Amino acid sequence: MTLTLVHDRLRAAFWRWGWLLPVVLPLATLAGRGLFNVLSSVYALWGLLSLWGTPNVSVRSERPVALLYGALLATWLLSLPGAVDPERGLRLWLLVFAQSLVVLLLPLALRNSARAAEQCFKALALTASLVLGALYLMLFYQQSGMSGEPFDPLTQMREDSLPFLLPFLLGGLWWHGGRRRGVWMVLAVLAMLAYAALAEGRAALLGLVVGLAVFGWAVLNWRWYLILLAALLALAVGIAINSGPFRKAEMDAAHPLDAFTAGRTMIWRQALAQPPARPWRGVGMGNVVHVTGVLHFELGGLTHQVKHLHNVLLDAWYETGLLGVAALLALIGTVFGRLAGRWRHLSDLDRQRAGVLLAAALALLAAGSLSFSYTGRQFACYFFICLGGLSYYGRLATGPAAACTDPDKR
Repeated sequence: MTLTLVHDRLRAAFWRWGWLLPVVLPLATLAGRGLFNVLSSVYALWGLLSLWGTPNVSVRSERPVALLYGALLATWLLSLPGAVDPERGLRLWLLVFAQSLVVLLLPLALRNSARAAEQCFKALALTASLVLGALYLMLFYQQSGMSGEPFDPLTQMREDSLPFLLPFLLGGLWWHGGRRRGVWMVLAVLAMLAYAALAEGRAALLGLVVGLAVFGWAVLNWRWYLILLAALLALAVGIAINSGPFRKAEMDAAHPLDAFTAGRTMIWRQALAQPPARPWRGVGMGNVVHVTGVLHFELGGLTHQVKHLHNVLLDAWYETGLLGVAALLALIGTVFGRLAGRWRHLSDLDRQRAGVLLAAALALLAAGSLSFSYTGRQFACYFFICLGGLSYYGRLATGPAAACTDPDKR
C-alpha cells in the first residue's frame, strides 16, 4: 500500500467521520487528562494531513478567521522568548494549538456535507447525555464508599464541562424530544444544576444560568421577563440544593467579598497592582506560577496558593501580554460580529443551531470569568468548538428555509 493511498484513505475517513472527534472529548475527560490530550493531538495531526490535497476544502474560505487565529498563535508563541520556563510554555502552546485547531476544521467540515450540521448537533446532544449519566454514576460510586476513599466533592466531582454541554442537550431535546420535550428539558436543567451545586462549583452554576438564559432568548424566543425568571429560578435551585458555597463570606468577616470569591478578587487586585514586566508580551504562557506575590493570598488566617488567576482574560493578559489578549479579543469579536450581521438572514433551524452555539460560548465565558484559564480545555477546546460553529453560521449563505422542527407548528 503506497503512502498516497494511505493518505487518501485517512483524508476520506477524516471528512466522513473523523472531524466529529472533538465533540466526544468531554467523555474522554472522565477517563483522565492524558486521554483527552492524546485524542486532541491525534485530531489535530489528522486534520492537518487531511487539509492537504482535499478538493473543495481550503482554509481560504475561512480567511479572516484563519488570519486572526494565526495571529493569536503567533502572539502567544512570542511570549515565550525570555520567559522563566520557556519549555513548559512551549509544551502548553502545542497542546493549546492541538485543541483549538477545531476553530478552522469544524466550519470546513460543516461546509463539506449537507448533513454535517445535523450529525454534529446530534453527536453533541448524545455526548451531553452520556457525560451527565456518567457523572451521576461516578457520584453514586464515590458517595457510597465503594471507591475506598473519603468523599470530597471539590476534588472528585467534575462539573466544569456542564455549562458547555447544557445548551446542546437542551437543543437535542427541543428538536427531537417529542411532545414531552418540555418535561425532559426541565429535568435536564435540574440534573445539571443539582450536580454543579453538589460539587460546590459556583463558576459552573453561573455558566449554567447564563447558558440557560441565552438559550431561552436565542432558541426559544422568550421575552426578557421569562429569561430573567428562568435565570433567577435556576440560581435559586442551585442555592437551595447546596447553600454552603454561598456562605463563604463568613470565613473572613474583615474581607467578606474576598472570602465569598474564595480569594479570586485578591489575586486579581494583586495582578493589577503588579502587572507583567513585559507589558506587550507578558510573562510567557504557563509562567505566571513563577511570579512572586501574585498567586498566593491569606484568607481566614490561612495562606493559599493557586496556579493561575482564575479568569480567562486576566490569565491571557498576564501571560501573553497586551498583544496576546488583543488577538484573542479580535478573534472573538470578529466571529460574534459576523454572526450578528447574518442573524436575521438565517433560516429558523440555522438560527436555532447558531443560538445553541452562542449559548454554549457565553456560558463558557461566564464560567471562565471565575474559574479556568485560557489554556484550560474548557476554553482552548470547548470554546473554540463554539467559535468554529459560529464562524460557519456567520458566513452561511442565505438559502431556502429549513423545515421547521417544532412539532407544535407543523
